[in-house]
Amino acid sequence: MKNIRLLWLLAWLLGGKSVAQSQIGKLLPLPLSTIDAEQSQRWVVKFAPLSLFDPNNTIQFGIERLVGQHQSIQAEFGYGWLGMNLWRTTQDSRYSDNEIWRGRAEWRYYWHGGPLGSYIALEGLYKQVNARENGTIGLGCDTGPCQYYQLYSAPISKKVWAGHVKFGRQFRLLPNSNRLLADFYGGLGVRWSSLEQIPIPQNGFFYYKPSGLFNLFSTTPYAAISISYGVKIGFSF
Repeated sequence: MKNIRLLWLLAWLLGGKSVAQSQIGKLLPLPLSTIDAEQSQRWVVKFAPLSLFDPNNTIQFGIERLVGQHQSIQAEFGYGWLGMNLWRTTQDSRYSDNEIWRGRAEWRYYWHGGPLGSYIALEGLYKQVNARENGTIGLGCDTGPCQYYQLYSAPISKKVWAGHVKFGRQFRLLPNSNRLLADFYGGLGVRWSSLEQIPIPQNGFFYYKPSGLFNLFSTTPYAAISISYGVKIGFSF
Protein backbone atom coordinates (compact mmCIF):
# COMPACT_ATOMS: atom_id res chain seq x y z
CA MET A 1 0.00 0.00 0.00
CA LYS A 2 2.87 2.31 0.83
CA ASN A 3 4.47 1.61 -2.54
CA ILE A 4 1.23 2.49 -4.37
CA ARG A 5 1.07 5.86 -2.58
CA LEU A 6 4.66 6.63 -3.54
CA LEU A 7 3.91 5.86 -7.21
CA TRP A 8 0.87 8.19 -7.16
CA LEU A 9 2.94 10.97 -5.56
CA LEU A 10 5.70 10.59 -8.18
CA ALA A 11 3.18 10.66 -11.04
CA TRP A 12 1.55 13.80 -9.63
CA LEU A 13 4.86 15.58 -9.30
CA LEU A 14 5.94 14.71 -12.85
CA GLY A 15 2.55 15.67 -14.28
CA GLY A 16 2.55 19.00 -12.47
CA LYS A 17 6.05 19.78 -13.70
CA SER A 18 5.17 19.11 -17.36
CA VAL A 19 2.04 21.27 -17.10
CA ALA A 20 4.07 24.10 -15.60
CA GLN A 21 6.67 23.86 -18.35
CA SER A 22 4.00 23.98 -21.05
CA GLN A 23 2.42 27.06 -19.48
CA ILE A 24 5.79 28.81 -19.26
CA GLY A 25 6.49 27.93 -22.91
CA LYS A 26 3.26 29.61 -23.92
CA LEU A 27 4.19 32.79 -22.06
CA LEU A 28 7.81 33.13 -23.23
CA PRO A 29 8.38 34.10 -26.92
CA LEU A 30 10.46 31.74 -28.97
CA PRO A 31 13.76 33.19 -30.26
CA LEU A 32 13.92 33.98 -33.97
CA SER A 33 16.39 31.99 -35.97
CA THR A 34 18.99 33.78 -38.11
CA ILE A 35 17.06 33.01 -41.31
CA ASP A 36 13.79 34.36 -39.88
CA ALA A 37 15.54 37.52 -38.70
CA GLU A 38 16.94 38.14 -42.19
CA GLN A 39 13.59 37.47 -43.85
CA SER A 40 11.91 39.96 -41.52
CA GLN A 41 13.71 42.71 -43.51
CA ARG A 42 11.30 42.71 -46.43
CA TRP A 43 11.77 46.27 -47.80
CA VAL A 44 14.84 47.80 -49.47
CA VAL A 45 15.01 51.51 -50.39
CA LYS A 46 17.60 52.20 -53.11
CA PHE A 47 19.46 55.01 -54.86
CA ALA A 48 20.98 54.65 -58.36
CA PRO A 49 24.19 56.76 -58.47
CA LEU A 50 25.09 55.87 -62.08
CA SER A 51 21.88 57.51 -63.33
CA LEU A 52 23.52 60.88 -62.57
CA PHE A 53 26.12 60.24 -65.31
CA ASP A 54 23.78 58.96 -68.03
CA PRO A 55 23.33 61.19 -71.14
CA ASN A 56 19.66 61.22 -70.10
CA ASN A 57 20.63 61.67 -66.46
CA THR A 58 18.10 61.60 -63.66
CA ILE A 59 17.94 61.51 -59.88
CA GLN A 60 16.57 58.03 -59.39
CA PHE A 61 15.26 56.13 -56.38
CA GLY A 62 13.68 52.69 -56.09
CA ILE A 63 12.02 50.41 -53.58
CA GLU A 64 12.06 46.61 -53.44
CA ARG A 65 9.52 44.44 -51.64
CA LEU A 66 9.99 40.74 -50.89
CA VAL A 67 6.81 38.79 -51.62
CA GLY A 68 8.15 35.38 -50.63
CA GLN A 69 11.34 33.66 -49.65
CA HIS A 70 12.71 33.80 -53.22
CA GLN A 71 10.70 36.46 -55.08
CA SER A 72 10.47 40.25 -54.96
CA ILE A 73 9.06 43.16 -56.94
CA GLN A 74 10.80 46.48 -57.45
CA ALA A 75 9.80 49.90 -58.76
CA GLU A 76 12.04 52.85 -59.67
CA PHE A 77 11.29 56.46 -60.55
CA GLY A 78 13.63 59.18 -61.76
CA TYR A 79 13.47 62.78 -62.93
CA GLY A 80 16.08 65.04 -64.55
CA TRP A 81 16.20 68.56 -65.94
CA LEU A 82 18.47 70.58 -68.22
CA GLY A 83 20.47 72.28 -65.46
CA MET A 84 21.78 68.98 -64.04
CA ASN A 85 22.92 67.49 -67.38
CA LEU A 86 26.67 66.86 -67.23
CA TRP A 87 26.99 66.41 -71.00
CA ARG A 88 25.73 69.86 -71.93
CA THR A 89 28.55 71.65 -73.76
CA THR A 90 26.92 75.03 -74.38
CA GLN A 91 24.16 77.19 -72.97
CA ASP A 92 22.79 77.91 -76.46
CA SER A 93 21.92 74.64 -78.20
CA ARG A 94 19.30 73.08 -80.40
CA TYR A 95 17.16 71.91 -77.45
CA SER A 96 16.02 73.85 -74.41
CA ASP A 97 13.78 73.29 -71.38
CA ASN A 98 14.75 69.62 -71.29
CA GLU A 99 13.16 67.29 -68.78
CA ILE A 100 13.47 63.52 -68.44
CA TRP A 101 11.12 61.05 -66.79
CA ARG A 102 12.17 57.43 -66.23
CA GLY A 103 10.41 54.49 -64.60
CA ARG A 104 11.22 50.80 -64.16
CA ALA A 105 9.20 47.83 -62.93
CA GLU A 106 11.00 44.59 -62.07
CA TRP A 107 10.31 41.05 -60.89
CA ARG A 108 13.17 39.12 -59.25
CA TYR A 109 13.88 35.55 -58.29
CA TYR A 110 16.66 34.95 -55.76
CA TRP A 111 18.28 31.54 -56.12
CA HIS A 112 18.89 31.11 -52.38
CA GLY A 113 16.34 33.46 -50.88
CA GLY A 114 16.34 37.25 -50.75
CA PRO A 115 17.13 40.00 -50.33
CA LEU A 116 20.76 38.80 -50.40
CA GLY A 117 22.46 36.72 -53.06
CA SER A 118 22.32 36.15 -56.82
CA TYR A 119 19.12 36.61 -58.81
CA ILE A 120 17.51 36.69 -62.23
CA ALA A 121 15.09 39.50 -63.10
CA LEU A 122 12.59 40.60 -65.74
CA GLU A 123 12.46 44.38 -66.19
CA GLY A 124 10.18 46.80 -68.00
CA LEU A 125 11.39 50.34 -68.74
CA TYR A 126 9.63 53.54 -69.79
CA LYS A 127 11.42 56.82 -70.49
CA GLN A 128 10.16 60.14 -71.81
CA VAL A 129 12.29 63.12 -72.83
CA ASN A 130 10.55 66.48 -73.35
CA ALA A 131 12.09 69.69 -74.67
CA ARG A 132 11.71 72.57 -77.11
CA GLU A 133 13.51 72.36 -80.44
CA ASN A 134 14.99 75.70 -81.56
CA GLY A 135 16.44 76.88 -84.85
CA THR A 136 15.89 78.99 -87.93
CA ILE A 137 13.78 78.07 -90.98
CA GLY A 138 14.61 79.44 -94.41
CA LEU A 139 11.52 79.72 -96.64
CA GLY A 140 11.16 80.28 -100.35
CA CYS A 141 14.42 78.50 -101.14
CA ASP A 142 13.19 76.41 -104.11
CA THR A 143 14.68 78.54 -106.91
CA GLY A 144 17.74 79.98 -105.22
CA PRO A 145 18.61 81.83 -102.03
CA CYS A 146 15.91 81.75 -99.38
CA GLN A 147 13.53 84.70 -99.58
CA TYR A 148 13.29 85.10 -95.83
CA TYR A 149 14.03 83.39 -92.52
CA GLN A 150 12.04 82.93 -89.36
CA LEU A 151 12.89 81.68 -85.88
CA TYR A 152 11.54 78.26 -85.01
CA SER A 153 10.71 76.88 -81.55
CA ALA A 154 8.35 73.96 -81.00
CA PRO A 155 7.81 71.16 -78.46
CA ILE A 156 9.41 67.78 -79.10
CA SER A 157 9.02 64.54 -77.16
CA LYS A 158 10.74 61.16 -77.32
CA LYS A 159 9.25 58.03 -75.72
CA VAL A 160 11.12 54.79 -75.11
CA TRP A 161 9.82 51.36 -74.08
CA ALA A 162 12.14 48.45 -73.27
CA GLY A 163 12.23 44.98 -71.74
CA HIS A 164 15.31 43.26 -70.29
CA VAL A 165 16.41 39.97 -68.78
CA LYS A 166 18.98 40.72 -66.09
CA PHE A 167 21.32 38.85 -63.80
CA GLY A 168 22.65 40.40 -60.64
CA ARG A 169 23.81 40.03 -57.11
CA GLN A 170 22.77 41.93 -54.00
CA PHE A 171 25.11 41.79 -51.02
CA ARG A 172 25.77 43.59 -47.77
CA LEU A 173 28.39 46.34 -47.55
CA LEU A 174 29.05 45.97 -43.81
CA PRO A 175 30.35 42.62 -42.48
CA ASN A 176 28.02 42.37 -39.47
CA SER A 177 24.87 44.04 -40.77
CA ASN A 178 22.25 43.30 -43.43
CA ARG A 179 21.00 46.90 -43.48
CA LEU A 180 23.32 48.60 -45.99
CA LEU A 181 23.30 46.76 -49.34
CA ALA A 182 24.84 47.03 -52.81
CA ASP A 183 23.11 45.75 -55.94
CA PHE A 184 25.08 45.02 -59.15
CA TYR A 185 23.30 43.86 -62.31
CA GLY A 186 23.55 43.57 -66.08
CA GLY A 187 21.41 42.20 -68.88
CA LEU A 188 20.13 42.35 -72.46
CA GLY A 189 16.80 43.17 -74.02
CA VAL A 190 14.92 45.01 -76.74
CA ARG A 191 13.78 48.63 -76.92
CA TRP A 192 11.44 50.70 -79.09
CA SER A 193 11.23 54.48 -79.40
CA SER A 194 8.97 57.05 -80.98
CA LEU A 195 9.35 60.77 -81.67
CA GLU A 196 6.61 63.37 -81.53
CA GLN A 197 7.33 66.79 -83.07
CA ILE A 198 5.70 69.47 -85.20
CA PRO A 199 6.71 68.90 -88.84
CA ILE A 200 8.91 71.50 -90.51
CA PRO A 201 7.57 72.93 -93.84
CA GLN A 202 8.76 70.75 -96.71
CA ASN A 203 9.88 73.70 -98.85
CA GLY A 204 12.03 75.17 -96.07
CA PHE A 205 15.51 74.55 -94.78
CA PHE A 206 16.04 74.08 -91.09
CA TYR A 207 19.18 75.52 -89.54
CA TYR A 208 19.99 74.60 -85.97
CA LYS A 209 22.83 74.84 -83.49
CA PRO A 210 24.77 71.87 -82.07
CA SER A 211 22.85 69.63 -79.68
CA GLY A 212 25.86 68.70 -77.51
CA LEU A 213 27.87 65.50 -77.24
CA PHE A 214 24.72 63.34 -77.46
CA ASN A 215 21.53 63.89 -79.40
CA LEU A 216 18.83 63.03 -76.89
CA PHE A 217 16.21 62.79 -79.64
CA SER A 218 17.86 60.34 -82.01
CA THR A 219 15.54 57.44 -82.77
CA THR A 220 15.11 54.42 -85.03
CA PRO A 221 11.87 53.21 -86.63
CA TYR A 222 12.55 49.59 -85.58
CA ALA A 223 13.32 47.66 -82.41
CA ALA A 224 16.95 47.63 -81.31
CA ILE A 225 19.13 45.67 -78.93
CA SER A 226 19.23 47.21 -75.48
CA ILE A 227 21.79 46.82 -72.68
CA SER A 228 20.86 47.33 -69.05
CA TYR A 229 23.53 47.57 -66.35
CA GLY A 230 24.14 49.47 -63.17
CA VAL A 231 24.66 49.55 -59.43
CA LYS A 232 22.42 50.67 -56.61
CA ILE A 233 22.97 51.38 -52.93
CA GLY A 234 20.14 50.28 -50.66
CA PHE A 235 18.94 50.22 -47.05
CA SER A 236 16.83 47.27 -45.89
CA PHE A 237 14.27 47.27 -43.11
